[in-house]
Amino acid sequence: MVEAAKEVIWLKTLMKSFDIIQSTPTIHGDNMSSLYLAANPVFHARTKHIEIQYHFLREKVMDKEIEVIHTSTKDQIVDMLTKSLDGPKLQRFKDMAGIKKIEKTSIDD
Repeated sequence: MVEAAKEVIWLKTLMKSFDIIQSTPTIHGDNMSSLYLAANPVFHARTKHIEIQYHFLREKVMDKEIEVIHTSTKDQIVDMLTKSLDGPKLQRFKDMAGIKKIEKTSIDD
């Protein structure tokens, strides 16, 4: 999520330089622990050794530069780009993303 947040913030800054105003970007995560740490402003004794990058993510959420929400693992479309999936699961994600097979016609030859 930290890498996604850095990319989103960079893209948002780029869009702003072109005078394109965007709403608050949302990052979907399936790890409840990381979502909790990103959204919870309270520093617990168990989290004092967490790497700087997680504090960066928490700061961006608290400043409302980004929003993080939970998305179930079964609904993580990005898995089709990052994991080896069986045929039915890959097809489900392709359908969710709107990816369709284009049939070749004789005009295309």
